[in-house]
Amino acid sequence: MQRVVRPQWWHEGTWRGVSIREHLARHDIAAVFGFLRERGFSLSAIATATGLGASRVSEIAAGRRIVTGYSVLERIAEGLCIPRHYMGLALDEQTLHHRQSSPQRAAAAAPLDPRELLGVVASIAVGAVPADVERWLPNPQEIAVPAAVGQDEVATVRAVTAFHRRLDAVAGGGRCLQSARGYVAWATQLLQAQCNDAAARELRSALAELHNLVGWVAHDLDDHDLARRHLTQSLVLARQTDSLPLLANSLYRLGRVSLHQEQPAEALQLFGLGQLAAQQAGCHASVGILHANAAWAYALLGADHQVVDSLARARQELDQADPDTAPVWTHFALTEADRHGISAVVYSALARHPHHVRYVDRAAEHSHQAVRLRRPQDRRSFIFDTISVSTASILAGDLATAGEYGMKAVGLVADGMRSARVNDRLNALWELAAPQAEREPALAALGHRIAELQAV
Repeated sequence: MQRVVRPQWWHEGTWRGVSIREHLARHDIAAVFGFLRERGFSLSAIATATGLGASRVSEIAAGRRIVTGYSVLERIAEGLCIPRHYMGLALDEQTLHHRQSSPQRAAAAAPLDPRELLGVVASIAVGAVPADVERWLPNPQEIAVPAAVGQDEVATVRAVTAFHRRLDAVAGGGRCLQSARGYVAWATQLLQAQCNDAAARELRSALAELHNLVGWVAHDLDDHDLARRHLTQSLVLARQTDSLPLLANSLYRLGRVSLHQEQPAEALQLFGLGQLAAQQAGCHASVGILHANAAWAYALLGADHQVVDSLARARQELDQADPDTAPVWTHFALTEADRHGISAVVYSALARHPHHVRYVDRAAEHSHQAVRLRRPQDRRSFIFDTISVSTASILAGDLATAGEYGMKAVGLVADGMRSARVNDRLNALWELAAPQAEREPALAALGHRIAELQAV
């Protein structure tokens, strides 16, 4: 018996106690497939409806593969009759009318003749693609927005941001920049739709957060011009909605771009502006993050008293932060692992100044603590922590430990991390290690592995 998707499922259904609308907004396709299987759909039937391979559907249903591609999400929505705006894909009745009014699209929407299609498929299978194959293929769909925007669309924008934030932390900006930019383009169009003042304000705030995320992801890929553009757009939207903590966060991230480009004085100016917004908002977490990163800038300048003072201020502010009310993008800084992680980076930078080498013991202590405490889902940060251990070990003259942790970092990068920032840190590590490589075989091997990794 052929199973039929009931439209009300997507609006009213629940799976494991959570609204299916929420699963759709988060792009939790494993939950969607589980929901359908409870209603009698086999994996084979889902594969047929969505046009995905059976093995791919099986991996998604088992949670071994996540769906991030915009085009794949479109195919799933189309095949399972899911309203597109439930998933942030924004194909509504207005778009359907446009498609039906276009002769070319109307022709494409005509029912397929399975017998004729069989001949086309047979030709393709043996290597002869028909010249008119386009009429058997889906037309690119224009993105449209709902006639009116409300809380559902705002929730989708926030869910998209949260999803990409997690993916960036686990696998690096290279895994999610293009899809995040695609969602920014769609979400920006929502501003043109009708909505009341409250919804418009929330939409701008959600979009500011998404631009902030895209800017950070671009920074992770060393695309600093793109990063600055999106972070500046985030500033504009945050200012328009008086989202002061987010304003502070965008200024912090702009400062981090400057730090990465070895402009600590410029970074301090941006961190100072961020402090004003964070203090005005009364956001202890944001104030703490900005103090910690100001310490990094001071370390690059060799100003040890300011470093120690800024780190003490950072810890004081972070100790006062309430995780239940702090903005979600500040939560990373509220963990002990991250406090040790940033301290390790700061003290290592300070210890590289010949007259401040005494701070290397603090760098080593904090880096080992960060590695011990870091959570598995913070994979990129864990790689940074292992690089910090290796860096501090070289500065301390413990070359064997430096080689051991450097190789751990390279192994983690080779296992799917796509981050230019990580590669830049590895290059900086090798620059420090190279003069010692003749004395320690593990460091020589590290140099070869870094070269192999970056030649791929």
